[in-house]
Amino acid sequence: MKAVLYKGPNQLALADLPKPVPGAGEVLLKVHDCGICGSDLHAVQFGLGLKPDCVLGHEFCGEISEIGPEVSGYAAGERVAAVPFSSCGVCDHCRRGQGYHCEKLKSIGLGPLPGAYAEYVACPAASLLKLPARLNSRQGALVEPLSVGLHGVNRSRIKPGTPSIVMGAGPVGLATMLWCKAKGADPVVVSEIAPGRRELALRLGASAVVNPREYNPGAKVRELCGRLPEVVFECIGVKSTLNEAVSLVDKCGQVVVIGVCMEPDQIMPLHFIFKEVSINFALAYTRSDFEETIQALATGRINADPLITDVIGLEQVPAAFEALRKPTSQAKVLIEFPR
Repeated sequence: MKAVLYKGPNQLALADLPKPVPGAGEVLLKVHDCGICGSDLHAVQFGLGLKPDCVLGHEFCGEISEIGPEVSGYAAGERVAAVPFSSCGVCDHCRRGQGYHCEKLKSIGLGPLPGAYAEYVACPAASLLKLPARLNSRQGALVEPLSVGLHGVNRSRIKPGTPSIVMGAGPVGLATMLWCKAKGADPVVVSEIAPGRRELALRLGASAVVNPREYNPGAKVRELCGRLPEVVFECIGVKSTLNEAVSLVDKCGQVVVIGVCMEPDQIMPLHFIFKEVSINFALAYTRSDFEETIQALATGRINADPLITDVIGLEQVPAAFEALRKPTSQAKVLIEFPR
């Protein structure tokens, strides 16, 4: 099968690999679509412990091709999305639905288990969720990134009428904005420096969009509703954005950090103390986040189709990574496989 391999920092290569054989409790998926994630970009740039020749790709939808031993409830030809990790299922974290904190966690596409930058991927059957017929495979590949945004919003105090800011209009920021709107937050102001992404945020339903280099997003919230934001979502993940988020939020407000900063940062605790700001960090998602996302897409509660700005073939992945180092209008880039 064709696959894209991580070869070292900032190095990807197309290769031929043997098709995986599903083991006990596993199924083999023929990949339909797989998204390129910011975590993939970080992994290729910084390594993050990846071994050469590993296969990335954890935002995927596929069709069941083969079923391994000890698997029931699934049939060949069914389309599924997958929570891209396996966990023990019995520890305290797993019993609370927090398998991403399990000490025996094995990530698909960002760790020891090969991912879906390949024509086929093997997955634990326990990680699968069937997709309703009304969802196409491109939408199926959006379930994972949308669940990242949902998990962050579920970590917040958002309720109907909560004024909010989303910092960053990349895929995670846009997913977060969609869920803020779906759960009734109002207004939801998006802060983004790239013009193409600002335009996309408006198309997806942001109350307003500002370039933070030209206009203070907190002032825009006050202009729209007469008060400062109660919740700020930091979805950028670069140095200094945490301090900026605290400067924007109202006193006794909340900052939810979803963006992944890959370098040391400095904060001024006194500013946090004077405002009595609550700060929560969000990692990954739960199976229930995936279930809610699938239901929201199937019922039309969320329309995420405009998130998909580019659809490419596997051979175009290395060039896409180069382009995404300095994104302009791109949001979600999908790798699509012939079928």
